[in-house]
Amino acid sequence: MALKEDLYRRIKGLQDKMLAHDCDAVLILQNVDLYYFSGTMQNARLYVPAEGEPLLFCRKSLTRAANECPWNIIPSQNYKYIPDHIKEMGYPSPARLGLEFDVIPVTLYHSVQRLFPDSTLLDASGWIGDLRAIKTPYEIAIIKAAGKKMADVFKVLPELIKPGLSELEIAARVEKELRDHEHMGLSRMRGFNQEFFYGHFLSGSNACMASFNDGVTAGMGMGAFYPQGPGNRVIQIGDPVYLDYVGVFEGYNVDQTRLYVVGDLAHRLKYAFQVALEIQETLVTLAKPGVMASELYDTAVSIAEKAGLSHNFMGYGAERVRFVGHGVGLELDERPVIAPGFNTPLEAGMVIALEPKFVLPGLGIAGIENTWLLTPTGVEKITVLPDEIGAIPLA
Repeated sequence: MALKEDLYRRIKGLQDKMLAHDCDAVLILQNVDLYYFSGTMQNARLYVPAEGEPLLFCRKSLTRAANECPWNIIPSQNYKYIPDHIKEMGYPSPARLGLEFDVIPVTLYHSVQRLFPDSTLLDASGWIGDLRAIKTPYEIAIIKAAGKKMADVFKVLPELIKPGLSELEIAARVEKELRDHEHMGLSRMRGFNQEFFYGHFLSGSNACMASFNDGVTAGMGMGAFYPQGPGNRVIQIGDPVYLDYVGVFEGYNVDQTRLYVVGDLAHRLKYAFQVALEIQETLVTLAKPGVMASELYDTAVSIAEKAGLSHNFMGYGAERVRFVGHGVGLELDERPVIAPGFNTPLEAGMVIALEPKFVLPGLGIAGIENTWLLTPTGVEKITVLPDEIGAIPLA
């Protein structure tokens, strides 16, 4: 079974990291990491020793966990007994224990500290992030299939987008189409307080509205309680229509943005779109194993400056974000980040979204986003839909 084989490789990779950093064990608490290393996302804790087989302490559902996880499963109605179970299974108490410092709440950190009072707690989040950044053939096959499904969905969008309908009405049609293609309906993010529901369907100048999220765009949303995504604005003739949607199939994300227009697109938006395509083409040519992620960002900024669009690149004015791409996988915001200061080399097996975009206040947004696989010699496009601006029929 491909997933089971992957799980053994993932555990071995984590154990290699532990041995290299003199760590005795890692306790996995976060849902996505739990799935990555165990194959299940039940109410459970995964104890991974530096040597030996992992132990899954499961509260609920034992039946599902037993069907999904290959490791030794120990029923546990109260996690305070985990240290006792570890000793009963013949493992020593860890002198140095790794945790996911980047995501676990302080209260959970302190509860682990109380369970293992003699252990030094280490940050294992970097090791996990590095492992998850390199996708296996099993993961790549799922992500490629997701890219094809997103292309199938976007092919029918010109039939769904009609003047006189609101952003929200059309977004509901898009979401139904995605669900019909087995979209799981949830995009998971690792960043604190970051959240994303299907994607952003934005139109006209409303698309230029920024918000709290770490992305380039936000839109009005439905109110202060969810200040991003589609709102009640009605699509008009001449509107640029911007769709930044995340496809999530079998747990894995692909990120894709396309631009549509009802009628004719404003000249400045057309120009900005062509510059976005130029940036994408240049970065795709440069991206290969060994190249620093920060080099791609610097190149993108340079092209935007030469085009006279530096103040509009990746946002406008003070609202600009300082990246042009990011890793994707089980979460939308994985490593690597294509940003200044991210001076680690790209590696074969990474899957990254490149998203050069321009925000032109009063007009709208022009840009492109695709998901790419880093191969030993370059990149392979995963979101295979053509990049051109989509024309919306007026009638």
